[in-house]
Amino acid sequence: MPFATESSGAMGVSSESKGCVEMFNCHQVRRPQTERGFTLIEVMIVVAIIGIAAALAGPSYTDWMARSQLREAISEVQHQLALARITAMSRNTSVTVTLTLANGSMGISTANAATGAVISATQTMNTPHVMTLNIGPSPGWTAVATTAVSFNSMGMRVGGPGAAANQELALVNTRGVQYALKVTPRGIANWCPDAVCP
Repeated sequence: MPFATESSGAMGVSSESKGCVEMFNCHQVRRPQTERGFTLIEVMIVVAIIGIAAALAGPSYTDWMARSQLREAISEVQHQLALARITAMSRNTSVTVTLTLANGSMGISTANAATGAVISATQTMNTPHVMTLNIGPSPGWTAVATTAVSFNSMGMRVGGPGAAANQELALVNTRGVQYALKVTPRGIANWCPDAVCP
């Protein structure tokens, strides 16, 4: 039987298929490989979506940054006023806190009211989004470059608008948002995210 069709070769390949490879150089059908990567159109669509999202998020980010710096600045003022009040009581002396806002930075310093000796050197905060320092009484705010709050040795606020009224100040950011702070006659400082504290 010279033409056996079912005989197997050394590797389990039938002689018929082996002969096809040797004699006729049979071509196997190749499956197309899946393409990898992105097309130019897909990349351009993604870039366009990112661009639109950035354009929509830009103003929101700027507003958020302005409010964040305003909140940080007014919180720092409240913290320094509370620290000055505690210092006045612990040292049994009058203390004055001076606030200055100019050229995108706010300075806060604390000194002995009687002698002028510096208790806390000027601390400077970089606040490019905080533009205006206002003093009360509200709602007739007055823009100033510097203001001061004083406490006596018992921690009570002295000076300002009078013994019975709150001393008010406010900071305004580049978007026109104002956060107010009041110092009660007892010397307690509180801020609120409103134009006027209740």
